[in-house]
Amino acid sequence: MSLFRQVWLMILCSALMAFIVALLVSTINARDYLQTQLYTQSSDNASSLALSISQQADDPAMIELMSNALFDSGHFALIRISDPHGKVIHELRNKDLPSQVPAWFIAQFPITVSPGTALISNGWKQAGKVEIQAHSRFAYESLWKSAKRLLLWMLLGGIITGALMQMLLRHIRKPILQMMEQAAAISERRFINVPPPRYIELRPMADAMNSMVNRVKAMLDEQSAHIEALNRDANRDPVTGLANRSFFLGNVANALSDEESLPNGALYMLRLNDLASINRDLGRAATDKLLTELATVLAHWADQYPGWQAARLNGADFALFAPGQAPDLAFAEQLLADIADLAPSISKLLSIGYSAYQQGESVGALLSRTDAALAQAELQPHNAVAGGAHTAIKASRPNSEWLHILQTAIDQQQFVAASFAVLDFNGQLLHKELMLRLPDRVSGELQSAGVFMPFATRFNLLPAIDLAAVRLGLDLLAQESADVAVNIASQSVSNVPFRRDLAALLAQQTPETLARLWLEVTENALVEDLESLSTFITEMRKLGIKVGVEHFGRQIGSMPKLYDLPLAYLKIDSSYIHEIDQQPGNQQLIKAVLAVTNTLNIRSIAELVRTEGEWQTLQQLGLTGATGPYTSQVLQQ
Repeated sequence: MSLFRQVWLMILCSALMAFIVALLVSTINARDYLQTQLYTQSSDNASSLALSISQQADDPAMIELMSNALFDSGHFALIRISDPHGKVIHELRNKDLPSQVPAWFIAQFPITVSPGTALISNGWKQAGKVEIQAHSRFAYESLWKSAKRLLLWMLLGGIITGALMQMLLRHIRKPILQMMEQAAAISERRFINVPPPRYIELRPMADAMNSMVNRVKAMLDEQSAHIEALNRDANRDPVTGLANRSFFLGNVANALSDEESLPNGALYMLRLNDLASINRDLGRAATDKLLTELATVLAHWADQYPGWQAARLNGADFALFAPGQAPDLAFAEQLLADIADLAPSISKLLSIGYSAYQQGESVGALLSRTDAALAQAELQPHNAVAGGAHTAIKASRPNSEWLHILQTAIDQQQFVAASFAVLDFNGQLLHKELMLRLPDRVSGELQSAGVFMPFATRFNLLPAIDLAAVRLGLDLLAQESADVAVNIASQSVSNVPFRRDLAALLAQQTPETLARLWLEVTENALVEDLESLSTFITEMRKLGIKVGVEHFGRQIGSMPKLYDLPLAYLKIDSSYIHEIDQQPGNQQLIKAVLAVTNTLNIRSIAELVRTEGEWQTLQQLGLTGATGPYTSQVLQQ
């Protein structure tokens, strides 16, 4: 039994006891008062009748007439007239009981009426005695009505008092419930503070809970700051703040192999001509300023488009990776002009080489082709741009055609599912990650998500496509015993109709099926709408569904937001996994991330593991599992 129920029970028992005692005392006092009044009435009427009879003592008929007249009023139970020797001359009795009073009430509260007596005189001689006893019927009725009124008033008072007590207890209960919610939130790895309660007795507990939460937050914030520092040291150029070579190449490798990425794009490589001479002519401080301003120009362009990244590859070499953009000479010349304006006194400041890429080619091939274009630009005596040879990019369909294709695929359920294994480091299957495919209506070739998802985003069709993906995932769960993970776009998480339709779809499934379903959102959801993501995760957890974040690490600043989300797992972005066996800095970074995720009881999974060296290093670091090409080799062992 809860504390407040015990308090309520104690209040009810106390109120009931007080009510019974008050009712008894009040009724008994009223009865005693009525008994006194009845005796007074009996005595007064006995004296009055005796005086009247004394004037007619010799007339028996008159005596009987006066007695009957008094008795007929109905207020008396007994009128007895006797002579001086005690012989009854005339007696009248009324034994009627009160008709509106329960017998149990009469038995519990008996009214004893003492008779009143008076002497009849005849001159100076005693002629007899009058004895009158008032009837208790009216007294019982009056006492019964009084008890009922008292009961009603006490019930009304009890109801009002109970309502006031409920309001008071609810007010007292509020800080206790807040502390209970805080404790429950801590168990779900959410760290919230509660306001200090008004009641002195509760303040020490609230202060202790808040102090613990603040200490945990401070510890996790410190770990997050440490992770950000490690990320800067391992993956950022110390002068410009751009991505360094290893981190940049990891992102390029991911874009070329991850089918969720855009299928084509462009790579721009920039080289400052004779950086040593620039440093000698301008001085170190001015040269560093020039490098920083150049980085600012590249970062400005990279920030304009999702997925773009700027990097400093070495001292004089920079790069701009542009997924989704066709090679653009005008853009390259604009970029050249923007950077040349930073040092107009230098006639030949830099050269730019660019090349297109197609998903599926190797990083080495792309770099070689772009570097060859850069070499051609360097042959020019002035700032120059050159494009590399590349295979033609297949022309994309117009927007109107893509809208029709996607809408038809949604309406007719034309999407098909592919999947790849996610393994733990014992080689056991954690789940299968589902990938959408869309058959080309002309060639029949299955198109990857990277081909059609940009258009789905443009036409706001992601919620409908995500719902189709969940349906395919549930179908796969019905066919196989393995768990299945389905990707959900951040736009869908904050879409109310999608959430409603998803809830209706999941309501048709058994708890056993839902326990095998994993849903994962991109890291963007941590930034775009954290509140919607939090409520979405809470709803899914109630159904037994695991919710995680994929591509984690593209925005390391999102680490503190994990503390308020009851996530089941993270998939660490492949840019940190690429050649991690050769990157001590990223190894330290992963260790720091694991320190946080282990504290929060969140599983950590590495994305796109390609080599045995990466697999073994990640296993030694203590991750939960991995995805990527190398997992297929593990399954074959």
